[in-house]
Amino acid sequence: MRSLRSRQVHLDFHTSELMPEVGARFAEKQFQRALKLGCVNSITLFAKCHHSWAYYPTQAGTVHPTLKTDLLGRQIQACHEIGVRCPIYVTVGWSANDAATHPEWCARTKEGAIATVNFDLAATPETPKPVCSWKFLCPSGAYRELILAQTRELCAAYAVDGFFYDICFGPAVCYCDTCRAGMAQAGIDSGNESAVRDYTRTKWLSLMQACRAVAHERHPEATVFFNGGADLGTPQAVLDLQTHLELEDLPTTWGGYDKFPLRARTLRRQGKPYLAMSGKFHTSWGEFGGFKHPDAIRYEAASMIAYGASCSFGDQAHPSGAMDLDTYRSIGVGYRYVRQIEKYGLGATPLANLALIAGTGPGGAPDALAHAEGVSAMLLEAQRDVEVVEPGDDLDRFQTVILPGSRFLTTAAAARLNAYVRRGGSLLVLGESVLARDKDELLFDIGGEYLGPARYQQDYLALGPVLGKDSVRSPFLNYTAALRVRPTTGRVLAAIHEPYFDRTYGHYCSHQNTPNRLEPAEHVGALRRGRILFLAHGLGRLYHEHGARLHRELFVEALSCLHTQPFLRAGLPSSGRATLVSQPRQKRHVVHLLYAPPLKRGRCLVIEDLPRLADVPVAVRVPETITRIRLPLSGAELPFQVRDGVVETIVPEVHVHQMLVLEWGR
Repeated sequence: MRSLRSRQVHLDFHTSELMPEVGARFAEKQFQRALKLGCVNSITLFAKCHHSWAYYPTQAGTVHPTLKTDLLGRQIQACHEIGVRCPIYVTVGWSANDAATHPEWCARTKEGAIATVNFDLAATPETPKPVCSWKFLCPSGAYRELILAQTRELCAAYAVDGFFYDICFGPAVCYCDTCRAGMAQAGIDSGNESAVRDYTRTKWLSLMQACRAVAHERHPEATVFFNGGADLGTPQAVLDLQTHLELEDLPTTWGGYDKFPLRARTLRRQGKPYLAMSGKFHTSWGEFGGFKHPDAIRYEAASMIAYGASCSFGDQAHPSGAMDLDTYRSIGVGYRYVRQIEKYGLGATPLANLALIAGTGPGGAPDALAHAEGVSAMLLEAQRDVEVVEPGDDLDRFQTVILPGSRFLTTAAAARLNAYVRRGGSLLVLGESVLARDKDELLFDIGGEYLGPARYQQDYLALGPVLGKDSVRSPFLNYTAALRVRPTTGRVLAAIHEPYFDRTYGHYCSHQNTPNRLEPAEHVGALRRGRILFLAHGLGRLYHEHGARLHRELFVEALSCLHTQPFLRAGLPSSGRATLVSQPRQKRHVVHLLYAPPLKRGRCLVIEDLPRLADVPVAVRVPETITRIRLPLSGAELPFQVRDGVVETIVPEVHVHQMLVLEWGR
C-alpha cells in the first residue's frame, strides 16, 4: 500500500495570462522556510492550471506567457532537498485557453451547447464573471492526447512523487463530436441517455488507466489521484483505480463540519490511504488574501486525525511565486499539533459495535445522502460512534444496525439483514428503508402491514411512554409525513395524528401548517417486534433539512432501546465529537474527544469560541483488561474503575481536542 504523508498543503496556482512576472520572486530558501514554518511534509505543486498554462518548459502544452523561470522544477528540487513530498497538479476538466482555442475539445450537451458551470456563453469581455465559472472539456481525442503527452514529459523531466488530476468525471454525459463518433463506432445509440452515461464513464476510466500506466512506467511508487472520484456515490471501478483518496470537504462553505465524518467512515472501507482536505482561506478555493484563524486549523486537523485521515490544507500562491509566510505560520499551528497526535490516529482501526448502512452508493435512492447525513449528524451529536457497512459485510460484531430512511435495499440484501437479526443482532429501521427498492413490499417483520404512502404532506407524532419518557407527549410536527403502516403483532410506541387537510389556497389555516386531528390515525409512528424497531418517518432527512431537537431525541431514544451496550460513551455537549480507535500492535485503544462549536458568520461557518469543558465522563466497553489510562498530551494518568465490564473515568479537561490512551498487557 502506498503511504501518504500526514501534513500536506494543496498549493493552488491558477494564474491568468494578465498577471505579470509570474514566478519572478520565487526563491528556494524562502519557499523552504514557508514549508518549515508550516511543518509541512507534502505539498501539491502545479504543472498546469485552469487557465491552461504550464509552469515548466513544456513542449506538449503552452508555457504561461509571463513565466520567468522553471517554477515547477525549482519547487520540486527545493522540496526534495528538505524531505518534502510533492505530487504534481494537472487540470483536466477546466482549461480556459484550451477551451477558447479548441472549442472542439469542449464537452457538449445533447443540444450541442458547450457544457459549463456558472458560465454565461453570451457574456462580453466586460460582463462581470461569477466565481468558479468555467467551460468543461472532454478528455477524448486530441485533448486526451495532450493530457497524456504532458504526463509523459513530466515523468521524464522530474522526480515525480505523484499526480493530482483535477476536475474529473463531469459532466455525466457528453455529446461532443469525438464522443458521438466513438459511440457510433461502438454501436451505441446516442439517443439512449443511460448508454451515453455508461460510455462517458468508460471514457474516464480509460483516461485513468492510461495516466496511471504512464506515471508508473517511470515512477512505480507514485500516487495518482483523480479529483471528483472520492464521493459516496463514486462507482467502485473509479475507486479501484485511485492509489489513495482525497476527501475535499471545505467545512466552512461546503456542507459544514458534519460532512467529513460520514465520508471518512464510508470510504475507509476501501482500504486505501486517505486524507481530508480543508483550506487556509476563509471561504473557498481561489480566495486571495483570505485567512482562517489558526484555532480553526488546529481543530480541523485534530478532527482529521481522529477519523484516521491525513491532513491537507489548501493555499493559493501569489503569481509572483513568493510564499505568504503568515499563511504557513497559521498552518503550522495546526501541523505542530498534528505532529504530537498523528501516531494515535493514523493507521488505527475504528472500534464500534453500532453500524450504519448508508445506501448512498451507485444505484441508491436520489435522497439517500440527505437521510444518511441526517442520521450521521444525530449520531455525532449524541456521541454514538458508528461504522459504515454494507449488507454483505460481517455484521455479527455489531449489536445494532441502522437503516437511515431511503429506499435502497434489494430483497437479497434484506435477507442477509434478517439472518443477522436471527443470529442475535438488532435493526433500527427508519422510513422507507423498510420497503424493497423496486416494489411496495415490507422487507422486515416489524409487526405491521403496509397501507401505502402518506395521504398528507405533513403529520404529527404522539409518543408513548417508552420513547416519550423524556420528551413532549403532545403531538409534534413532522415536516414530511410518514408512510402508512398499520400495526398487527408489533408493539405500538408512537401514534400518528394526521392534519385536517393539506395547505392550499382553497384550504388553509393560519400562517403555516394545518393543525392535527384530535384522533390518532390507523397507521402508527413507531413499532417494535423483537429486535427490530421501526420508525415510520425518515428522521434522518427531517433532521438534515430542519434540525429539530425533538426528532434527534426520538431517534436517540429509539436507538437506546436496541443499542444497549455501546463501546464508547462520552458526556459531551451536542457539538462535541467522540471516536474510539484501536491500535492492537501497541496494545492500546485511543479515545478522541473534540469540542469547538462552529458558528455561522455570514455565509461561512467559523471556529472561534473554544470553551474548556471540565470533568467529562467517559465510559469504554472493551474485552481487554485495561491496566492504565493516560493523557498523552500532558503525561497525566487518570484513575478509573471497572463496573460490569465498562471502564469508567473522568477527563479533567477537554479544550479543542483531548485523547485518552487505554493500555492493556503492560
